[in-house]
Amino acid sequence: MVKLNVLEYLSRKDKWYLGGGNRLLWAPPFPKFLDWPGFWDPAQYYNYPFGPLFTFSLLDESGREIPLEFRKRDWQPQRILQTYRTPAKLAVTERKSLLPDDCLASEITIENLSDQKRRLHVVLWTVQESFPSQQNNFLTGVEYREGALRFRKHLRYREQPVVYEFGCALGMNRPVNSFSVNLSEGSINAPRWDYTPFYEQIEGGSLNNRMNTTGAENDGLIYLGLHAEITVAANSQAGLTAGFAASETPEDAAANLSTSLSMAAPKPKTPLKLSEKHWSEYFAALPYFECSDPYLQKYYWYRWYGLRLFTIRGGEHNYPYPAICEGLGSFRVPITYSAQCHILETRWMDSPEIGQGSLLNFIHNQKENGNFIGHVYPRWLHQESFYHANWATIEQMHYVHPDDAFLRRVYPGLKKYLEYFDRERDRENSGLYDIQNHYETGQEYMHRYVAVEERADGIHWGEVFRLKGVDVTVYIYEIKKMMARLAEKFGYAGDARRWREGAEKTRAAILSEMWHPELEMFSDVDPRSWRRTAVKAGVCFYPYFTGIVAENHLPGLKKRLLNPEEFWTPYPAPSSSVDDPYFDAEARWKGKRMNCPWNGRVWPMTNSHLAEALAASGLRFNDALLKEKAVEFIGKFIRMMFYDGDPNRPNCYEHYNPFSGKACIYRGVDDYQHSWVVELIIKYVCGIQPGEDALVVEPLSFPVKRFVIERVPWRGRRVKVERSGNKFSVWVDGKLEGRGEMGERVVVVV
Repeated sequence: MVKLNVLEYLSRKDKWYLGGGNRLLWAPPFPKFLDWPGFWDPAQYYNYPFGPLFTFSLLDESGREIPLEFRKRDWQPQRILQTYRTPAKLAVTERKSLLPDDCLASEITIENLSDQKRRLHVVLWTVQESFPSQQNNFLTGVEYREGALRFRKHLRYREQPVVYEFGCALGMNRPVNSFSVNLSEGSINAPRWDYTPFYEQIEGGSLNNRMNTTGAENDGLIYLGLHAEITVAANSQAGLTAGFAASETPEDAAANLSTSLSMAAPKPKTPLKLSEKHWSEYFAALPYFECSDPYLQKYYWYRWYGLRLFTIRGGEHNYPYPAICEGLGSFRVPITYSAQCHILETRWMDSPEIGQGSLLNFIHNQKENGNFIGHVYPRWLHQESFYHANWATIEQMHYVHPDDAFLRRVYPGLKKYLEYFDRERDRENSGLYDIQNHYETGQEYMHRYVAVEERADGIHWGEVFRLKGVDVTVYIYEIKKMMARLAEKFGYAGDARRWREGAEKTRAAILSEMWHPELEMFSDVDPRSWRRTAVKAGVCFYPYFTGIVAENHLPGLKKRLLNPEEFWTPYPAPSSSVDDPYFDAEARWKGKRMNCPWNGRVWPMTNSHLAEALAASGLRFNDALLKEKAVEFIGKFIRMMFYDGDPNRPNCYEHYNPFSGKACIYRGVDDYQHSWVVELIIKYVCGIQPGEDALVVEPLSFPVKRFVIERVPWRGRRVKVERSGNKFSVWVDGKLEGRGEMGERVVVVV
């Protein structure tokens, strides 16, 4: 079998994000200068946006600019390829990449299409805002050393009291003929050559070799430039590589830049080759998946790309462990609400390191009261922020990568977490748990909150209203069940009894207090009146992916979730029922389009849970209709996340229109890691369902002719599942373990 070249397979013309799996990310949400050379739109160092990075200007023998006219772009995960035309019988190609050592590089090739040799000038330059009087966004330590310009960047993020400092270096792999650093009064910050001080300096054939960062008033723009000469023979080509590196110190940044730009013999490694190696090795280490359904196959690999894009290596500041950030911009930090998703997705990697880190970073920064901080920033902890999450997903990871030492390690932190919930989120000792703010569920602007507090949509972090929530109560139930098993495994008899009794109490309370017999649906509870709110929201189906429900609850699931007048829209399922008085498919809340509304949009996060509810209930009760609808739901869910149904253009935005499937492109946040999809494909399309004592393989009957998945890790072994028509086969470590037909299962005992 000829395997996919995943880099080429994901190639497209309309993307531009670059990531190296560490601190630096280049994914500007609303870029203005994509067609320009270099990286002028801002990057992010962790969650700190800064820019521009650099551009380059090409000059003729007399120092006059040779304009570069953008022609075309091609993107792959490891690089951007851009070409330019000029009026001077020159063609310019630029290959952009971002390396794991946090270096952005441009490999520039200049092709001379004439019969005469050309002696050209290239100026690599940037402009950095610097406002030391404001103690925000300013430079210090600017210097020219060993052919590179270095400086320290100081940034404050939003309301944070901490100014973050990191080092930067700008350089190229050719000898520098001259340099210049110039302080300028504030003006437009654009990549226009004639706006720069260098425009006047270069007329003599070089820059002024001066370092000027202070003046009568030190606030303004600092222009930093490096100049090199390049000779291109007739009908030939020549090139250079430019780069910008960021690290904790300017010295580290300069060292990484030097390494990245090095092309030393005997085996030169250009930045592009290094980036290609990095991404190729990443994809090669994942479970390999091919499928006759182009949407399933494309999205599988695309999701793995997104997970790597937002990975941070960890090992410093508030991030002692590797993890995955929720997205770009303000979401480029570990966030509790999405960490539960990352644990499920990354459990299918060769190592559980990232999945484990997704919890360990929060335990490392745990509040004194036992709660977890919602957003973990690199040098500051937002004490008020908090999101509910289902940390029982670590048990699912354990079934793939058994690690009792890890479970022992996290047990005390999770114990404190549960004690916090019992102490402060269930003061009635009811077994049901409080939502205190519409932000902390990650589900703002929703009827379920104004049903108990009419001004809930105006309450900010730190303010409190109370709602006994179905979703958060299910999460605590799941965690207590897991903790009871862990306590029993580790010999903590008292804890085991405590968590087991607590889980049973919560299960009973969900059934007696949250089940609405008239609606045939679970409901939030108002703790003041102890009445069910009867607000129909997607989260009300969460008990169906647990062991809480019985067969008599299934008619309610079918009646509500599968109803086109409520949740079964053309692209199911909206976060609030279609017949909800606050429902709006176009993201409006009380007449205003919002960034994060949950009153009618389809959110991949909720859909991941609902897919589990349908599939788990269908398999548990062997219900043919629910299994059929789980297949339909997952298929529609995944197809929704493609621009205009184009199988070559996948995306992942925060939310979508339930009738048209159109994404919130206006938010500018693509590749949002706020759900799980790889998990659904491996678990239900391929049927691979690891448990404590056995591996069950039971693919659902997706309408595909064939699929193959191999290199799937399981307890140090490798699993392969192949489907052809209505039959499937299972191998473990190359040994055939069983065959079956669709609707059957193969069980491999540990």
